[in-house]
Amino acid sequence: MKLSKKAWLGTIAAGALAMGMMGASSADAAAQYKGTFYVAGMGGHFAKAEVEIDPAAEQPITVQSLDMVEIGDGKSHPVHDARIDVNNRNNMFWSTYKIDEKTNKTHVGMTDLTTGEKAMDVDVDVPPEATNTKSMYCASAQAKDYFLPISMSNKGYIDVFQKSDLKMVRRMFLEGTEADPGKPYKYFHGVNSPDMKKLLITINESDTDHGNIVGKLHLVMVDMDEFVNGNVKVLAKNIAVGAEKKTISFRQYFSNDGTKIANATGDRLLILDANTLETLDAEMVGSTNETHDSIFTPDDKYVVLTLRNKRALESCADPNNPKDDEYLMDGTLALYDVAAGKLVGKATSVCLACHDQEGLDVHAVLCGLDTNWTNI
Repeated sequence: MKLSKKAWLGTIAAGALAMGMMGASSADAAAQYKGTFYVAGMGGHFAKAEVEIDPAAEQPITVQSLDMVEIGDGKSHPVHDARIDVNNRNNMFWSTYKIDEKTNKTHVGMTDLTTGEKAMDVDVDVPPEATNTKSMYCASAQAKDYFLPISMSNKGYIDVFQKSDLKMVRRMFLEGTEADPGKPYKYFHGVNSPDMKKLLITINESDTDHGNIVGKLHLVMVDMDEFVNGNVKVLAKNIAVGAEKKTISFRQYFSNDGTKIANATGDRLLILDANTLETLDAEMVGSTNETHDSIFTPDDKYVVLTLRNKRALESCADPNNPKDDEYLMDGTLALYDVAAGKLVGKATSVCLACHDQEGLDVHAVLCGLDTNWTNI
């Protein structure tokens, strides 16, 4: 199904941002990419974009076609996360960000990318330990035989599902384990290493349970095989320090060679050593931006950030610090040069650029994605 302009300008506008995000320009004329991006949308669907990328071109990203992969509607299946199966890249696992009001449960499913149809969709109970459930599954990881959606609730938890039939085999809380930060926290996120031997878990320390972020990000690397079997074996720990209420870990990806991690952390992009979890670089994204995802290009030369940008209205007194009624939220793209250790070029607006053409005066919000590359 071709994505209509109306759908593009609605909840899928968040996806449109991430679809274009590979298009930031760079000086590397040799690097060119083609791929299919699947971007999560709060309307119960994924945007599917066929893209061609030439970093040396003045307009580096070209969207060749744009489709929509539906899994439900905005009330039952709002989604933040796509996870393509490493064993069969025609299968995409997903988990829902909100509790379905009809069932009082969340959903976990798998879509056949060759047809765009759901192959599996299971209801998942919400544990009684999770008393703050405004935000549910957002990130995920995978092992060879398992899909691991990660909840942002409090208490936070990580579920382990068999890929074959989406039977839940385990639910993991971190309290009382080696991975327990021993502090109040708000939001779990995480991702697997490329070889799926490790699971990174990121935990934002807060002043109270699910309270205000204090600017300390607890990074915990655990053994994946042990974890899916119900044991927490910590391989490395570290703490990244930032600013109160602003430095908030969201989504992240390992580099393809497994040596680094790009962590989208609200007010900054963190580049981490994947073995020690030490911070190699902390690149600020600007006072009106918040980064929510960060993914390496296939050659690991660049990281592309998705940004939520507060675009100040004409009535705003201070464009660098707009109040709640003085901006529209935009979705923009920014490019980070790994070797140079800095953001390069100008961020590109995608969401509000479309909204402006249609005269829509509404916010645009983005989150995460996964991709199938066709020329690597």
